[in-house]
Amino acid sequence: MKPLPVTLPSHCRQRVDPELATCIVGVGNVNLLTEPLLALIASRECPGHVFLEIVERVPQWIQTKKVIISGFHSPLEQQVLRSLLRRKGRAIKVLARSFAHESADYRPTPEEREALNSGQMLVITAFPPTVTRITRATALERNRLVLALAQEHYIPYLSAQSPLRSFLTNRDQEHAQEA
Repeated sequence: MKPLPVTLPSHCRQRVDPELATCIVGVGNVNLLTEPLLALIASRECPGHVFLEIVERVPQWIQTKKVIISGFHSPLEQQVLRSLLRRKGRAIKVLARSFAHESADYRPTPEEREALNSGQMLVITAFPPTVTRITRATALERNRLVLALAQEHYIPYLSAQSPLRSFLTNRDQEHAQEA
């Protein structure tokens, strides 16, 4: 699947750095960006009770027509994506790397391919083709984009040492000073 440039809807463009917005490419249903987006971000180390609670929320999110946007990288996020796709929910997967392969194609899993073909999924990235590996820094940048694009944020668990924790703390302090 060849990634194409993605034009963000105005409500998303207002929350994303203008230069970054011009770099976004994707495969799948770009119209999902016009829907209410719920950001889901969780640390890799997530307690079992939190894991079960979140997976149980997936049918409710589907019923209320939420589009879940996430990196779908942590075990919890991956399980949510599997559950969403099995139940025909809608998702936007944001990569922490480029689409870069030798052919610059995106190679989805079989479940993702079906969802991409049926219009229930979009996969995007804002990273240039030179960024081919996920690092802590690219994961943090990806999560910043996820949070910027979404109208609602759901962060069920962050480990104490998560770089995202300090980012969220600083962001909340900035918003408090603006108010």
